[in-house]
Amino acid sequence: MNRPDDQFTTVAGHQVRYWQVGREGPAVVCLHGIGCSVLEWEHSIHALATRHRVYALDLLGCGLTAKPADASYDVATLARFTLGFMDAMGLDRASLVGNSLGARVAMECAAMAPERVPSLVLSAPATMANPTLFDFRLASLPGLGELLTRPTAWGTARLWRTAVADPACITPEMVREKVALARQPGAQEAFLKTLRGLIHLGGFRPSVMDDAHAKARRIQAPTCVVWGRQDRFLPVAHLDTLMRLVPHAKPVVLASCGHAPMVERPADFSRIALDFLAGAGAQQNHPG
Repeated sequence: MNRPDDQFTTVAGHQVRYWQVGREGPAVVCLHGIGCSVLEWEHSIHALATRHRVYALDLLGCGLTAKPADASYDVATLARFTLGFMDAMGLDRASLVGNSLGARVAMECAAMAPERVPSLVLSAPATMANPTLFDFRLASLPGLGELLTRPTAWGTARLWRTAVADPACITPEMVREKVALARQPGAQEAFLKTLRGLIHLGGFRPSVMDDAHAKARRIQAPTCVVWGRQDRFLPVAHLDTLMRLVPHAKPVVLASCGHAPMVERPADFSRIALDFLAGAGAQQNHPG
């Protein structure tokens, strides 16, 4: 299937790269994880667009979006950036589909502007519990992080093979594209600034987790949570924490799947998201 064309808009004075597919149906905005881009949605965006107008954007500091050195890359800033993108697209409301940090940003948006987020599909949201990937914890250390996250084909391939249950799905072309994006001016600095705001050597910072828990308790929107059983970045046991905080959420655990189901299991992920969003829409149209 053809990759969507890159399009660009401006949010808060910054250039933003995005994809848009689909002309009919409720709007959906897809949010990638830390250091990632719209490329993570390449194999699911067309399926989602069979019933929705789907947007995927490079978050601030990522992909081909601007990477201002003086920006704050905390979750609240990224949530305001996402809501600003919705404004730029003329979207009063949009369901949010997010992975990892993108899922946590989606939660923040739902807490910040509940009237604008009718439903959520969260794939392994970050900052809910510990442990997290030891590589990221090491990268939080000054100096060592700059060395460990220097973009190379070997390091990128190793990280992504850790992210999935089946390393065969990580192709040389995929690695080349990710390395090229990671070598964009300011990309490594933005990644480390984002990471270090969330993580120290011991894992997610307690204040960051406390904030995530507080925001999760405020979520009223219909919510589906998807987790890969073989997730080595954020173990599936984190799902228990989220379900205690958002007891109305629908949990789905995918076997033979790691941290990025929209990359590794795109057909299954898209089916789960479409079925859930259809049910959530029906529930909102016919309450009770």
